Amino acid sequence: MNFANRILLKLFLSPKKLYSSNGINTMQLESILTAKLLMDDRRPPSLMQGRNRKKVKKEISKATLSTMFVSAVMGSLFLFSFALNTTIVAQLTFYFSYFIFMLSATLISDFTSVLIDVRDNYIILPKPVNDRTMLMARLLHIFIHICKLILPMLLPGLIYMSVRYGVAGFLLLFVLGIFTVIFSIFLVNAVYLFILRISKPEKFKNIISYIQIVFAIVLYASFQLLPRLIGNIENFDFHFTNSSWMILLPPYWFGAAWSVLYNLNGTALEYSAAACALVLPFLSLWIVIRFLAPSFNRKLSLISNTGDTTPAVAVADKTVKKKKTFSTVLANLFTRNNSERMGFLFTWYMMSRSRDFKMKVYPTIGYFLVYIVVLIINSRSLSLHDIEQQTAAGKVVIISALYFSSLLLTMAIAQLAYSDKYKSAWIFFVTPVTNPGNIINGSVKAAIAKFFLPTVLVLAIAGISLTGVTFIPNLLLAMVNQLFICYFIVYVGNKDLPFSKTQSLQVKTGNFMRNLFRMIIPFSIAIVHYMIYTNMPLVVIVLLTALGALWLIEGSVKKLSFADIKATYTED
Repeated sequence: MNFANRILLKLFLSPKKLYSSNGINTMQLESILTAKLLMDDRRPPSLMQGRNRKKVKKEISKATLSTMFVSAVMGSLFLFSFALNTTIVAQLTFYFSYFIFMLSATLISDFTSVLIDVRDNYIILPKPVNDRTMLMARLLHIFIHICKLILPMLLPGLIYMSVRYGVAGFLLLFVLGIFTVIFSIFLVNAVYLFILRISKPEKFKNIISYIQIVFAIVLYASFQLLPRLIGNIENFDFHFTNSSWMILLPPYWFGAAWSVLYNLNGTALEYSAAACALVLPFLSLWIVIRFLAPSFNRKLSLISNTGDTTPAVAVADKTVKKKKTFSTVLANLFTRNNSERMGFLFTWYMMSRSRDFKMKVYPTIGYFLVYIVVLIINSRSLSLHDIEQQTAAGKVVIISALYFSSLLLTMAIAQLAYSDKYKSAWIFFVTPVTNPGNIINGSVKAAIAKFFLPTVLVLAIAGISLTGVTFIPNLLLAMVNQLFICYFIVYVGNKDLPFSKTQSLQVKTGNFMRNLFRMIIPFSIAIVHYMIYTNMPLVVIVLLTALGALWLIEGSVKKLSFADIKATYTED
């Protein structure tokens, strides 16, 4: 066990009397935590697991330092809250808002596997270990992980407070930062436990996946939008003195607590908020241990016994009984033979049920919305009149919207081949299918129907309402160009049956260049489209040419044989 784990272990095991008074066996708690931390010491970082052991041993310390450095950079971004033209209470309220959000996002995105880890249950549950001891071991394990991230994250703020307010300001921020961590950890755990109580075990992981997606989108939006608001930061003027509703916001509790403890003075509202900051973190800890713990491990056991395929089979049975569903209607509309239809339906259902696929692709929807907001912020001088009259700036916006909309489709196409259940792809090789290219074509059409056509429909309604029917030829040209790009990527690089490869194969030499190539192609075609945008006869000619090219490359994809597929398919 490394020195950091030893120090943190002794620190968090020091209140043994408090643990014992709440029914926790401290000897068992120490044994479980020691085993978990030893396993962490021997487990290489996730980014290095694919490398050999010699490289991992040399780079573990560097990976830890880089993680701490990134955490410190994020903590530096929180310092923008101190540039607000307002009181220290308001500044700290924004500071703790960023801090709590990043802690919660880290817990949900990085440590969900620890929160709902059931592997140790197979060893510990048969032993005489009560639920409270197991829950506390899990929570303290997460707490030690988080401390390695929060200390660098707090460091920039601590330096600022020490320079501005001295040692007292430094110590108060450090103590309140620890209280914030306690509150954030147990708040997230309470939410998890609440979801476990009200939802079925097989749905719990899906709910967590959607929460992770939302956090990823919010994080991306914050990094895109906040820097653009820094230029107007001097116009912000927030005062919370007379806002009694602020008592409902946890970040305000910690900001008011710092002010009250530092100045030894404050309003009645600030005293109330300070009391909440000092009492509620420990009260929430007691509530979780006392009332929510008993059913926690039983629920986790149900999750471990619930596979990903059980609900899928049940749903599949229901779809078989129904004569027509939305997916079957689309399959009959877009496919021409049974092989294509099978590939379409298989891919459609897998895209809806695979958590890994959704985690990779669905955040792109939020990124697209954030891009629209960024575009609006950067184009303050642009008006709807420019789009209606199709001026130079208006054409740039239109072309950007048309071609950027394919980002979600290309992300989906890039992920179609990957699955953690990739060994199930043997089913494709025992079916009487002589031309697997039809299955691939059906899977591509499923991705187009699910991720591209809804976006095109929205753009068509907006474009036609603003510019009229003259928008239709350019819309069709952009659609055909993007579909051609999609099939070109499939034909050149992704000659794989849907969900037939392990995800680890994606990380390999040359991946960066391929992604760059995928971005250059639509960007280059978008520039050419911009140059001919107003020349309608030329647009029509290029559209007919693009349709012919799309027909040819789709035919080439449909002709792919098993010899082409086996070159990239692996059964190991």
